[in-house]
Amino acid sequence: MRTPHALTKSVAAAALGVALLPMISCGNAPTRSAERFCGELTAHKADIRELPTSATSIAQLITLYSQMGEVAPLDIQTHWDQLSTNLKTASTVDVKDPESVQAAADSAYATQKSAQSLAAWALTVCGLDVGAIGGA
Repeated sequence: MRTPHALTKSVAAAALGVALLPMISCGNAPTRSAERFCGELTAHKADIRELPTSATSIAQLITLYSQMGEVAPLDIQTHWDQLSTNLKTASTVDVKDPESVQAAADSAYATQKSAQSLAAWALTVCGLDVGAIGGA
């Protein structure tokens, strides 16, 4: 049987370990949660729905999608990453190159289900109607 002093030391050591765990487990990784992601969706609803019209707005949207991808819950992260990749592909289109245009169109068609899944998730989980994400 442990002495009260040894038991107190064990409890203190365990408490310290639990307190330090968040600091050593993932560094400064953003918190992934539905609540956080819903907040980001709400704050950036208009940005997500509108199609970018300039190189600056495309770059800003790519940055936003990247930042939101860092907090996307794991159950929708793949869908969000696909939309982010689609946006990056679209940003590289050379309108004078039919193959480039076709690659962007193929990417858009391939991610349409992800956009629809995310819109349905946002409505179900967040109670937020984001409409067509990225015009999908």
